[in-house]
Amino acid sequence: MPLSLPNLDDLSWEDLLEEGRALIPAWAPEWTNHNPADPGITLMELFAYFSEKLMYRLNRISDENVREYLKLINGPDWDAQGALADKKREMLNSLRESRRAVAPEDFEKLAVSVPNVVRSKCIARRNLESIEPDAKTADAPGHVSVVVLPNKRLRPSRELLASVKQKLEPARMLTTRVHAVGPRYLSLRCRFTVVPQRGTHAESLRKAAIKRLEGFFDPIEGGTDEKGWPFGGNIYLSELYRILSELPGIENVTPAKDSHGARLDELMVEPGDTARLRRNSRGEVEAVILQPDELVEAKVDSADITLPPHV
Repeated sequence: MPLSLPNLDDLSWEDLLEEGRALIPAWAPEWTNHNPADPGITLMELFAYFSEKLMYRLNRISDENVREYLKLINGPDWDAQGALADKKREMLNSLRESRRAVAPEDFEKLAVSVPNVVRSKCIARRNLESIEPDAKTADAPGHVSVVVLPNKRLRPSRELLASVKQKLEPARMLTTRVHAVGPRYLSLRCRFTVVPQRGTHAESLRKAAIKRLEGFFDPIEGGTDEKGWPFGGNIYLSELYRILSELPGIENVTPAKDSHGARLDELMVEPGDTARLRRNSRGEVEAVILQPDELVEAKVDSADITLPPHV
């Protein structure tokens, strides 16, 4: 919403003269002749005229004023030649460019402006470059970590991280320490049984289910909004059932079972990450918890997506 300019020219000559006359009894009680023939009143009328003229000029910004303002913003070496409308447009466009990084969104916007960076995530009060065991979760005042995702690659190169840090260094606040890192990936396997509708090719449905799961966790095109799986986005089993049930030709989606008919966990992680699994009161997996700098590396093969025995 644009700012409305105040009207500085809101007093007429008559208003100024009337206000001056009203002040005479307070400041000069011995002055009793307020008729136009009095020399003092004549001077007051003259001052009211000049005051009204100055207020009129002050209320209007000339092109020369605008050029001087632009020169103050851009510095003494600014080229004032050219159409004024173009100069103002250039100035407004430059003001929209991010030059300082204060909020997390500022760091992310600047990081994405580096060539070959498609996504970024700023995590405040974290030093993700540290090799300390608890650095991934430890509070680090004054530190900011920017997680960088390159185009069509899982992990950024050292050169790309150096370019991101070089971009962020001059924009950071003086006491802020900036770290540019790649994302960590949580390895995930999914197990489901898909029941095809009558007339649907079972193997084609299995391949479609694998493709749908892998695409859902894609770091660039996955997620519910198809803009990439969110950094630190928890995985909820209900969402996976939903996206699989939307596949054409599918009748039902059920948990996979072992050779004895026992239900298997639909979501599996590496042995060292089992604490990430969230279970309900019946011991069934409901979700997988991710850290803020993590994405998902889905590993789904044909053995994980099973078909009913009679198919």
